[in-house]
Amino acid sequence: MQRKTLLASAASLLLAGSAAFAYAQDAAPQAPTTPSTRTSQPAPPQQPGPKWGHGDRDHGRGGWARHGRDGHRNGVIGDLRTLERLYVNSGRSKELPALYNEVLAKSQNPMVRDYAYRHLARAQMQPQNVDAAIATMRKSLDESLAQDTKRHQEMEAFKQRMQQRASAK
Repeated sequence: MQRKTLLASAASLLLAGSAAFAYAQDAAPQAPTTPSTRTSQPAPPQQPGPKWGHGDRDHGRGGWARHGRDGHRNGVIGDLRTLERLYVNSGRSKELPALYNEVLAKSQNPMVRDYAYRHLARAQMQPQNVDAAIATMRKSLDESLAQDTKRHQEMEAFKQRMQQRASAK
C-alpha cells in the first residue's frame, strides 16, 4: 500500500513540476532576436483589461493583487506619464514643469504629489537648473515629513484611546 502511495505522489509531483515549467516557458518574455526588429517608436500604451485571469502578471491572485503600486497605469499618474511622453516626443519638454506645478496645485493625494515632485525636480534638472530641483525636492521632503509627523501623532492618539478602552473594561 505504501508503495502505491509513494508512486502516486511521485507521479503527481512530476506532473505538477512539468506543468509549472511549461507555464513558466510560455509566460517568459521573448527577447528580440535581431536589432532590426526594434523600432524607434515607443510602444503603444497597453489597454487595461481584466486582471483576474491566470495569464496575467498577478499570477492568478485576482484583480486586487495589482491594487498597490503597480496600479499607476490608470488614473492621474498614468495620465501624467502619457502627457510627459507626448511633451517629450513633440519637443515641448520645457512645458513639463508647468504641468507638474499645476498637478501639485490641484491634488492632495500623497502618491500623486510625490510623483509630481520627483518628476518636477527631474524636469528642472534637464537644463542644469540644479538649484531649482534641490528646492523642489526639499519642499517635497518637508511635506512628506509633515505628513509622517501627522500620521505618527494620529497613531499615538489611537493607541492612547485603545489603552483607555482596555483599562475601562
